Amino acid sequence: MRSVSTFVAGLLAVAHPTNSFNQGAAPAARRHTPARAMRVRPRQAATLSEAPLDIVPAYEVHAMIPPKGNKHAKKAIKTTEKESIVDKWVSEQDMGGPEPFGLVSEELAPFSDNIKELVETDNPVLSKAARHFFEQRHGKRFRPTIVMLMAKAVAGKLDNQDTEMYMKQAQLGQITEMIHVASLIHDDVLDEADTRRGGEAVHKMYSNKVAVLAGDYLLARASVLLAKLECVNVVQIMASALDSLVQGEIMQIKSAPEDTLEMSYYLRKSYYKTASLICDACKSCAILGGHGINSDITLAAEKFGYHLGLAYQIIDDILDFTATSEVLGKPAMADVSLGLATAPVLYAAQQSKQLRPVIKRRFKEEGDAELAYELVMQTDGVVKAQQLALFHAQSAVDALMELPPSDAQRALIRLTEVVLTRRREGRRAIMGRDAAADAPAEAAVCVGAGLLRVLGDGGEPRRSGGG
Repeated sequence: MRSVSTFVAGLLAVAHPTNSFNQGAAPAARRHTPARAMRVRPRQAATLSEAPLDIVPAYEVHAMIPPKGNKHAKKAIKTTEKESIVDKWVSEQDMGGPEPFGLVSEELAPFSDNIKELVETDNPVLSKAARHFFEQRHGKRFRPTIVMLMAKAVAGKLDNQDTEMYMKQAQLGQITEMIHVASLIHDDVLDEADTRRGGEAVHKMYSNKVAVLAGDYLLARASVLLAKLECVNVVQIMASALDSLVQGEIMQIKSAPEDTLEMSYYLRKSYYKTASLICDACKSCAILGGHGINSDITLAAEKFGYHLGLAYQIIDDILDFTATSEVLGKPAMADVSLGLATAPVLYAAQQSKQLRPVIKRRFKEEGDAELAYELVMQTDGVVKAQQLALFHAQSAVDALMELPPSDAQRALIRLTEVVLTRRREGRRAIMGRDAAADAPAEAAVCVGAGLLRVLGDGGEPRRSGGG
């Protein structure tokens, strides 16, 4: 982690050479003159910083589980026999906003070509490996779509494309996707995954070394773009997202047996591996839009990203048990095959003590996976996990109510529906699976190799922590 800190400090020095990370270039009088700071224009105040931020993980600020007495936790959702609690919740919301992906489709049209140009290098193998996900199977660009919608939502209007602020926010969308794709490439190496988004994983096409270097190169290019935003606060926030991705992977690899039983541990890991990047990108987007780091708009954007990211991951973990079972009668069980206990399993373990030793030994013994599946389906594991996802979805919608009313705000509200209601087809659509793929064949691949990870996030074999 020391190298990450050094890397972040270097980014800050590039982004703002006169800040406290490069004190030799800034006279002390300038660094400690409140009157001068007060004369900074509002927009500059959102981009300049004289001291490193005290960044606190969002899970320490916002709830991970419904607080006791929470109105959403107490409210019983009545459903029919054929209607799930998710379907019922969606039916009670105002989901009449614009289709979220369509609303920013024109802005995102040149997205992949722009990134391919950004990652060009003199080494043809490295260039091809780094460009791989931006040439095909790129999905619906879930994270960039969130960033671009948030850019419009914090502005309160749709016709802001020609502003300098929006241009920087668009760059942030590119940076976010580059960081995400780099994490997918590295994750596939760690998990020894054969496929990603319906095609071969990068390390299978080339080698582990090339894949690691391609991921590193994407991170390096993303960092250069990040520094060019010339916003120290955003550099620090997005650098913390990089740090979170690493922490999440370490938590997954090094968890103690007792940790595997803790819902709080699972949710912290889910935040680090999935929600943190979405959360920090939304917060950074508001800052680039001219809002102060502690303004109500910025805090609302952060809260939305945090809760949407956790809802996304929890639904993803539910689909690991329910997606292919609807077609084949068999679970996908990618997380269990990796030894990971997710929300449905942890809730089932609260009702079935038989599951606890199975979780602690990471489902390693013969028959463990089948037993886990049976017990999850026999208990309220899936339903309780859905309730947790609904809490985060409702919290995300509540956060959006703090933003100015606009079509972009309503599109983000509708995005919560997309996240909650995706099933097999939804996973494939949102993440770019081949819609023409043969269903039984695809399901067989899912069972054999591990179901595609959604948050990645897009139909992929290694899925813990949203891809």
